[in-house]
Amino acid sequence: MSIGLEKILQIKSKLKLEQLYNIFISLIVVLILILAFLALKRPISVQQFHNVLKVSEQQNCPESQEMAIVLSQKHQVNMGQYLKLMQAYHSETVQVHQLPPLAEQ
Repeated sequence: MSIGLEKILQIKSKLKLEQLYNIFISLIVVLILILAFLALKRPISVQQFHNVLKVSEQQNCPESQEMAIVLSQKHQVNMGQYLKLMQAYHSETVQVHQLPPLAEQ
C-alpha cells in the first residue's frame, strides 16, 4: 500500500497548479469542439427545410439553387450542409448586388 501512496505523492508533487489549469482548459476546449461537431450533424428543422425549398425555387443565384435542389432531394439534411447552403446563398446575393449595371448599347 505504501508503494502506491508514494507513487501518487510523486505524481502529485510533479504536477504544478499551472499544469492542472492547462489540462482543465484543454478539456473544456475539447468538449466545446465535440459539442460543435454534434450540433453540425443534427438534422435541420421544418422551417429551415422550407428555406432550402425557397432557395431551390429562386432564379437569381444559380449555384445556390443547384445546391438547394440537391439538398431538397435528400432524405435528411444536417445542419452543416444547411449552413454551407446559406453561406453560399448569402455570398452569391452580395455578389449580385455588387455587379455594375449593364451599359446601354
